[in-house]
Amino acid sequence: MGEKIRRFMQRYVGYFAVAIVSAVYITTAFIKIDESGKSVARIIADGAIVFLFGFFITQIFDMQGIMNGERDELFRASSRLHGETVVKISPHIERLEQWCAEKNRENLKLQRTMILAQEGIAYEDCFNLDGSVKPLATDTKKKSFQEKTEQMRKYRCIMKATRLKLTQLTAGELTSESNKASDPYDFGRTKSQYRRQASMGDIFSRMGTAIIFGYYSATIIQDFSYAALIWNTLQVALFLLIGVARMNNSYIFITDEYRGRIVKKINMLEMFLNNITKEAKNGEKL
Repeated sequence: MGEKIRRFMQRYVGYFAVAIVSAVYITTAFIKIDESGKSVARIIADGAIVFLFGFFITQIFDMQGIMNGERDELFRASSRLHGETVVKISPHIERLEQWCAEKNRENLKLQRTMILAQEGIAYEDCFNLDGSVKPLATDTKKKSFQEKTEQMRKYRCIMKATRLKLTQLTAGELTSESNKASDPYDFGRTKSQYRRQASMGDIFSRMGTAIIFGYYSATIIQDFSYAALIWNTLQVALFLLIGVARMNNSYIFITDEYRGRIVKKINMLEMFLNNITKEAKNGEKL
């Protein structure tokens, strides 16, 4: 069922959106847009109704997109695999936090090394083995403008590496339910984070739409009596268009970004399990 939904959305959502846009454009041939002449209080009241109506439509489409994504077979398979992987590593769960701390240290050193390499600075010249910062050497000899510029550039590079903040890998994050190329332990947004961010964007877009539809009204050429009906239909069509786009984005988020978050956790847990297995063979400790 999930694969059928995926294929349907990939094939027809774009055409559906084009059909709505075309219908909206065609209706503009029957109306002319002019100022409504409403009072400020009436604009606010009408705008509030339009705002709430559009907001709730988008939220419903958003929830539908998330539910469609969660029914996707690839997403469900990834979720099942994550649960199975957590069960596999459970005999060694007490060692997972220590392993995460070590991976955090390794990642911090790697990212700092990459930053310093941009200015040809060795990691060992700036940081101790435990990651603490070495005191910067002071040079009192007189320098040329070019030398001062180069020194300042290197200083900024060292400060950037020193102040670097990365997402910390933890046992709780790996075994429960943010993605940056230079931050491999940021697994991406949770569903609640995604919906909260998307809703904030909707609030501003709905406010603009509400003001426009509140301030302006439509009149039919030659006083055609169906002006209000067409104008309301126009608004609904626009809300549906935005909602369909939101549903598609939510579906893609679940099946792509959110599923990728789970897959990255599975990979890290498998890496931990491999290390534990290797140590058991060699008789070593983590």
